[in-house]
Amino acid sequence: REKLSVARLQREVAQSKSEGAMREKLIHELEEERHLRLESEKRLREVTLESERSRAQMRGLQEQFSRMEETVRNLLQSQGSPGQNGEGTDNIMKVYQEKLSGDSRKGKEGMEKIHTPADEDSRSESSSTEDEKEKTKLLLERLKALE
Repeated sequence: REKLSVARLQREVAQSKSEGAMREKLIHELEEERHLRLESEKRLREVTLESERSRAQMRGLQEQFSRMEETVRNLLQSQGSPGQNGEGTDNIMKVYQEKLSGDSRKGKEGMEKIHTPADEDSRSESSSTEDEKEKTKLLLERLKALE
């Protein structure tokens, strides 16, 4: 009887030791998960701020394009009477409208790329940022050409 009770007690001690080790392991994993969550939240805040800045910049560029478009229209209208350059003006305006609508579509696609989930790997985020920089550069070049 004593041997059975000693064996039972030894099993209980071994079981509590293994539970303690498992508990320590779970606590360690929990701390790691907490750390990763905090890092993800920090990155999410950074990406959100960058997205807001990009949206503000995009709005500013769109306003500049609208002003430039209005300026181009006014210049084209003031170049001459409709009988003289009407056909050339129409062609220029059509080409300009097509190009503007294409760039507008590209801008919308670029804005959609900004809204990617924050947990995607950093390579896709940096390539999205590079795409935005490239589009901004192209828009600025167009602005200079219009000026």
